[in-house]
Amino acid sequence: MLALALGIGAAGAMFAVVYGVLLAPLPYPDADRLVDLGLRTPGNGDSPQPLALHLTYARHARTLDGVGFHRTGSANVWTEGDDPVAQSVVVTWVSASVLPLLRATPLLGRGFDAEEELRSGPEAAILSEAEWRTRFGAAPDVIGGTVMVNSVRRTIVGVMPAGFAFPTPATRLWLPAKRNDDAHLGDFAYSGVARLAPGVTAAQAQRDLADVLPAVAQAFPRLDAGGSTAAWLADTAPVPVVVPLREHVTADIAPTLWMLAAAAGLVLLVAWANVANLLLLRADARQPEFAVRAALGAGRLRNAAAFLAEAVLLGATAGALALPLIHAAIAALVAFGPADVPRLAELGVGVPTAAFVALLATASAAVCAAVPAGRLLHADRLSALRDGARGASAGTPRLRLRAAITALQMAVALAVTTGSILLLRTAHALYAQHPGFDTAQVTTLRTQLPFARYDDAASVAFYARLAERVRALPSVRSAGVAMKVPLGRGEMPEETFRADASGRRRSLPVNIVDDGYFSALSIPLLAGRGFRPLDAERGTDVVISRRAAQALFDDADGTASVGRRLTLAPAGPAYTVIGVVGDVRDRDLATAPEPVLYRPLVVPGAPDVEPAARRNMALVVHASGAPDALVPALRQIVRELDPTVPVYGVETLDAVLRASTARLSLVLALAAVAAGVTLLLGAVGLYGVMSYMVALRTREFGIRAALGATPRTIARQVAAHALALTVAGIAVGSLLHAAAVPFLRALLYGVTAGDPPTLAAAVAVLLATAAVASWLPARRAARVAPAAALRSL
Repeated sequence: MLALALGIGAAGAMFAVVYGVLLAPLPYPDADRLVDLGLRTPGNGDSPQPLALHLTYARHARTLDGVGFHRTGSANVWTEGDDPVAQSVVVTWVSASVLPLLRATPLLGRGFDAEEELRSGPEAAILSEAEWRTRFGAAPDVIGGTVMVNSVRRTIVGVMPAGFAFPTPATRLWLPAKRNDDAHLGDFAYSGVARLAPGVTAAQAQRDLADVLPAVAQAFPRLDAGGSTAAWLADTAPVPVVVPLREHVTADIAPTLWMLAAAAGLVLLVAWANVANLLLLRADARQPEFAVRAALGAGRLRNAAAFLAEAVLLGATAGALALPLIHAAIAALVAFGPADVPRLAELGVGVPTAAFVALLATASAAVCAAVPAGRLLHADRLSALRDGARGASAGTPRLRLRAAITALQMAVALAVTTGSILLLRTAHALYAQHPGFDTAQVTTLRTQLPFARYDDAASVAFYARLAERVRALPSVRSAGVAMKVPLGRGEMPEETFRADASGRRRSLPVNIVDDGYFSALSIPLLAGRGFRPLDAERGTDVVISRRAAQALFDDADGTASVGRRLTLAPAGPAYTVIGVVGDVRDRDLATAPEPVLYRPLVVPGAPDVEPAARRNMALVVHASGAPDALVPALRQIVRELDPTVPVYGVETLDAVLRASTARLSLVLALAAVAAGVTLLLGAVGLYGVMSYMVALRTREFGIRAALGATPRTIARQVAAHALALTVAGIAVGSLLHAAAVPFLRALLYGVTAGDPPTLAAAVAVLLATAAVASWLPARRAARVAPAAALRSL
């Protein structure tokens, strides 16, 4: 009963996750017609899109019913009062078309209008339901009120309902994405979303947008950074990409969830096998009873109906016990699961999960009834009566069936255990992987400067003073400022550069850092020099990583790249490489380091150089002592520089490193549980078969003992039988593992799916489990008394 409840619970819990994350429709009307719009450049992958592109699509695309663009970031938010305190919250900038195409209706007020999209238009804001309740006390008259966002007073025009979470549940405010009133293309910072016209597929829409894309150069002929849109199109050759929105949201997690679902299915299969073996034993024990019933006139189907009633009760009870297990598992996953799992907050035990559990309970009842009923329907009545008279419960053919089921259990246990050990070795390889920077005793925090009060020069000055004040603290060894911290939140913008000497082109992530950043993270300088103090830089000097030197200049160690020049495509400006630093792993530990270009946090003197000043930067501090003692001092320094600037995202780099492996840790934990359960059930099944075999052959063992066989010899015979079953399970389990290899490869790092030491370890674990399971039956066989066995003849 418990084994079946565990099996149904494991399968039901994984169904709830797979359905809630991968299969359930997105919470929008006609969500199957929603698609994500991407832009991909050959050789450089996905690229952010300019806001004006959605206007071109909306005007010319015939396959779309609506087009919208959006980007998510953070902003300082507060309400005006006697002592306003700013908070940094997640904000999403959206085009006015986003809410209508999602068919999302505000709880209060309205969405944005076209006028609010213009830079010269009104400043508006829409609140999330959570922001409305926490900041405004769910006041019904909030529409028309104001909220300060980055020192800009904005009029509240709407409140979204609690279920609206586009594009992320973390969003607290929506702001209108401002586009230029002129013919400039706009910032390359947005993602696209659209609704397909009825009957149109994503592939058809992608072909349509590819035809429409060149028209953007006619309506918006100039880039914000200079140059022409036509030259950008010719230079980068971007290609529109259209993907169903649900697929886009879940693409990263889908292989992992399907693998875990398969593991849960294997646990259920082992549970079924375990229960089937127990019911076979019960059926064998009742064979004489049913033979007597048959002799008295009862038909085979009537006798089999007794097993069906018991099986229905068993399946229903196991399903009922599984539901609270599933609910507890889902609640734990929602509360403690990795933050990067999409749609995690939507998970629950709803009608689909309950229906799936009912289906599993029914299937379990069918399995539990079919095996013993099949035995009964094919049983020989005279043999059953004769066996009953002799006190035997079964013969060799019956033992073979139970042995085959046990071998299947061992096979599944081997496959799941092998996968679990592979994941364990992957985790070990990742934890041993040096990310390219030091995490020990490094603390990071972020600040958000309001745009309305901080221009480029003021931003650079603020962060220069902040870094200088922090470096003066007694416990601080080094400190720096950066737009993006490795493995941390956010993304680096990508820009395309051309190496002047070779003409080689490459799209590179660009990070903006100060002169103390590399020292604070102990990123090694391989050649040249780092940045000088902020006020001495011209803005045209850059530092590149070793892989960037390889990509741009075919310079494997970076020593020949210093002094080389590169140009921002398509028409400048030009930069000079002054140094080469080591590579760092930015996305996660399993992803190879990307080539990166570092720009100094300065206001450039050259008018054609794009400003590198940012209002949202991270402070990186390498200090001795406990972080808890350092953080109050850092907060105090920020407060003294500007009390309206919030401090958020305070964490140690060790914590950031752990968070980057949180998904793997979850998968490893679930796989380990699945392996443990399958091994336990396999051991129980093997113990049952061996105990049954010993009971069946008790007279034989007694005779052997009477004829001079030693207890060790008898025990060895029992152990040999258990070993044979285990070897059969290993053979079948190896085939199961071979079938799973293509799916495992995507989850592994530092180890291959067919790694011989891993396979040997899994086999050793299975053999050890079999040895433990067969020890008691072998011991019992060795202790059979010859006299007692002979009396039963």
